[in-house]
Amino acid sequence: MDYYDHIELAISFMEKHLTEDIGVEDVSKNAFQSRWHFQRIFRYVTGYSVYTYLKKRRLTEAGNDLILGKDKIIDIALKYHYATPESFLRAFRTEFGINPSDFRKTSEHRNFLKLEIEPLRDKTRIDGSRIKTQIITKNEFILMGKPNRTTMQKCQNEIDIPKFWAEFFSEGIMNRIPEPIGNSFMGIYTNWDYAENFDVIIGAQVKNDTQVPSGFVTHRMKPAKYMVFTVPGNTNEDILNGWKYIYGTWMPNTGYEREFSDDFDVFDDRFQSETNPESEIYIPIK
Repeated sequence: MDYYDHIELAISFMEKHLTEDIGVEDVSKNAFQSRWHFQRIFRYVTGYSVYTYLKKRRLTEAGNDLILGKDKIIDIALKYHYATPESFLRAFRTEFGINPSDFRKTSEHRNFLKLEIEPLRDKTRIDGSRIKTQIITKNEFILMGKPNRTTMQKCQNEIDIPKFWAEFFSEGIMNRIPEPIGNSFMGIYTNWDYAENFDVIIGAQVKNDTQVPSGFVTHRMKPAKYMVFTVPGNTNEDILNGWKYIYGTWMPNTGYEREFSDDFDVFDDRFQSETNPESEIYIPIK
């Protein structure tokens, strides 16, 4: 099975269990072993998070029930596993802009349909023609850095991560790392949960016995093989498009399988080049 097959499996699982008590964790478990990272592939291929897709499909069917049936609103809410009428009301108003009782009187309901995967196969979502790749095997190393927490929900990470990096430099956080190895800085993305929350640890490589200053953490990276993507440009959009290309186009369309280690990006002197700025993204592979 390729990644598209796994996405199709996830969609089929959700469709089969729309009226059952399932969540993102259940979908991920039944679709792919690398559960958190599968969510990123699902998001960048389909344009929706697993959570958003499941919510939209449930609310679509709830809307159909309101117009085509005569069940009480509270019964429809419970059918699609909203714990309270209030939570159903909030979700419904956010999705459709009106209350369920008013929705029941509307003349028509445009459905959010089940996604079809075949049209998405081999589709280029982000142009990666200028991104170079190579395979590198790295030994164990330790990153010391400043930890931050963000989420992919509502694309909040696209706002937070550039802000974390700006603070790292503007507040002189980089200068508080004792005896960094080399002249590069790294951002490691780790501790994912099923709600798409994760840690961003920004820092530099240090020796094993380096003392950890207050407010910093160390993160040990085990030996691993990586596909390294050299991404041209030095804007936030350039970097974000590199990640989107990897998870939305490159990974689903190649035979490489992602390993369970954390991925990270690297910024060194090349990032500040006036003629050919670039950075690197490391994705662990088997």
